[in-house]
Amino acid sequence: MNGFRVFTMHNALIPVVAIALAALLIFGGEAISESHVDDDISALIAKQQPDAEGIELRNLKTVQKGYGTCGEYRASGSDAYAPFYYSKVNERVTLDTTSFRYRNHCQH
Repeated sequence: MNGFRVFTMHNALIPVVAIALAALLIFGGEAISESHVDDDISALIAKQQPDAEGIELRNLKTVQKGYGTCGEYRASGSDAYAPFYYSKVNERVTLDTTSFRYRNHCQH
């Protein structure tokens, strides 16, 4: 009878472990992909700022239900920060504050 009880407990434990692993994969993958977004934004800004050796980001704010990011960047050697908008949909960064994309998503 004890063997049956251990077998039943084992069968109940398998779904719990499977659900926990699935949640870890989903939410862990999301956290990893978010950390890569910062790198993607920095790389895209660096392409538009060829003299900069590095890009520093700050004040990042997720917009468009997670499909965009607004924030500020500073090129290495510069004292001033400038605003940007990044679209995850087309992986494009907009540095022009007068553009429709920036005004529509970052100015409220």
